[in-house]
Amino acid sequence: MALSVTLRTSVWPARVAALLVSAAAAGSAVYWGLKLSGPAAGPSVVAGQVPDAVLDTSLVARALGGSASGSGVAPSAGTPVAVAESARFVLVGVVDQRAGGAALLAVDGKAAKPVVVGAPVADGWTLRAVEGRRATLERNGAQLLLELPPRVKG
Repeated sequence: MALSVTLRTSVWPARVAALLVSAAAAGSAVYWGLKLSGPAAGPSVVAGQVPDAVLDTSLVARALGGSASGSGVAPSAGTPVAVAESARFVLVGVVDQRAGGAALLAVDGKAAKPVVVGAPVADGWTLRAVEGRRATLERNGAQLLLELPPRVKG
C-alpha cells in the first residue's frame, strides 16, 4: 500500500496577482495611447468656436504693470535706425494673439502705454507686429525690433 500525500494550495492568490498585473498593463496602455495621440501643446480650439475678441488696451497695460493713459533695442531688417532714435523706445510687455496683439511701450522715458498692432506709437513709428517676446516698429521702411529681456530662472 503506497501512501501519497497531496498538498492542497489555493489558486486564488495567483489569479488575483495576474488580474492586478493585467489591469496595470491595460491602464498603462490607455495612458500612453491618450498621451501620444493627444495634442502636443494643450487643448486645441477650432477657430469657428472662438469669437473675435476686442483687445482692451487699458487692461493689457494694467496686467503688464504699466498705466492705462523695456529692454534692449536693436535695429532689424530694412533701413538702419540711428542709435539715438532706437533708445527712445522700451518694450515693457507684449500680448501675442493670432490676429495681432498689443505691446506695452515706454517712449522717451514716459510711463508705458499699450499699443495695438497697426496703431501709431510716436513720431511716425507704427507697431507692425508682436511675436513672442518681441515687437516690431516701422517708419518709412525702417524697422526697429524691440525685445524683452531674457526670463530669469529661479
